[in-house]
Amino acid sequence: MENIKRYLASEIPARLKRPVVKLQPVMSKEGEPNIDLGALGNFIEGIGEVKKPIVVRTPAQWSRAIEGIGRDVDAMLPVSITAYPTDLWNACPDPLKKRGLPFVFWPIVKYDEPDFWRWSATDFLRALGVDAHLVQSNRHGLALLRALGMKRFLKRSKLVVFGEQNFPWNAPAGGHLVTRVLGTKIVVRPLSDVRDLYGMIRDREIDETWNERKKRYLITRDLDTSGLKQAVRVYIAIKKILEEEKALGFGVNCFGDLIIKGGRDVPCLAQALLREDGYIASCDGDYLAMMSMALTTFFLDKTCMMSNMYPVSYKGALRDHFGNPLSPSGKYPKKTWSNLARLAHCGFAGIVSPEMTPEGRTALHDWGGTYEIKRDGRGCGLDGNLAAGEKATVVELKFDGKTFLVAAAEVCETTRHKGMHHCESSALIRFKDLEGFVKNISREHTVLVYGDHVVEFEMLARVLGLECRVFA
Repeated sequence: MENIKRYLASEIPARLKRPVVKLQPVMSKEGEPNIDLGALGNFIEGIGEVKKPIVVRTPAQWSRAIEGIGRDVDAMLPVSITAYPTDLWNACPDPLKKRGLPFVFWPIVKYDEPDFWRWSATDFLRALGVDAHLVQSNRHGLALLRALGMKRFLKRSKLVVFGEQNFPWNAPAGGHLVTRVLGTKIVVRPLSDVRDLYGMIRDREIDETWNERKKRYLITRDLDTSGLKQAVRVYIAIKKILEEEKALGFGVNCFGDLIIKGGRDVPCLAQALLREDGYIASCDGDYLAMMSMALTTFFLDKTCMMSNMYPVSYKGALRDHFGNPLSPSGKYPKKTWSNLARLAHCGFAGIVSPEMTPEGRTALHDWGGTYEIKRDGRGCGLDGNLAAGEKATVVELKFDGKTFLVAAAEVCETTRHKGMHHCESSALIRFKDLEGFVKNISREHTVLVYGDHVVEFEMLARVLGLECRVFA
């Protein structure tokens, strides 16, 4: 599962794609280069592009060359003679400081090893204020390129939150902190903007849309036709607004606005379908969870999901919220509970996209409700299983917009809870260090992606200027 890329229903617009990173090679002297630029270009195809190298021979030419590098370039790639580190960037580092571009010492591609002859140059340049990188491996290098692409991508991005801002993730009050650090703008619009479009969406458009997309979903007996049609109508309406805003994704503050006022036009199916259109989508209008999903999906090219995370050791709080502590079965000894948590949201494990399920399909039910707000047969909810035994990484961006929590984990199982209509299923997750994660936690909303991506997220955080706290 960790190798499965995100599913896209069709070609997506350029604004929803992380840009290809442009590398400018700079050769300090002629001779046998330490990097095969042709092989490197083939290796990074689709993620990065290697431009025609600049060859410099004198300090004066070096200064002019660095100052003249185009604004479309994301990083410089020094190329020199293997094991002979008397290069112009060591003799004349000032132009690099002035230009401010990352300076990337790539590993030896054919050996997948760092070029240790550049240890000293890397530390020297960093000490002078140059953003120098000594790439440790090809995997490390690809993460760096994707991270550089994210830096450019996020500066021109936008997310849309629908509904009243009465939860702690209050976008007008705190969204500017994300914008200040990452550049992404958070736009707040009322639910009425979505609902005002319902009357313009005809049944024929709904039927045609669903017929094109229904193969990945299983309709259960408790979902009626009107609930399904309404769910597709919500999807079409929100998509129109995202296209209008040229946004990357959305969230709806369901429990602060929609649900508590009796509405059941919940955006659960809309979330899943819009992910297939290249967007990210999160529950509850949590713009930080939305940003965490953007930092995951657009960086790793993988589908992720978010949900409420409940440490199973909090038995009293879980009983108050679910009427049941959701304790693990006997196969999980109580001494291991300190690292176990459940993911659950609105009756199910969360909005699990079909490609994240072992079956490759997600079931559609009536909306699941909660212990406090009863399930009433209306609305359309999603019930998907997570794949047991899969490694996973859990992330959270904190309210300050600059602290990024990254935790190593594993999916234990998707548990079915009999007789609990407000919590039919939850996912049991084993963390490497849940206690450490919880001591630093921002919100109950966590984002999960398959695979061990701690190294990649550490690189992303460094490039974006985030403080990364790892729990592994």
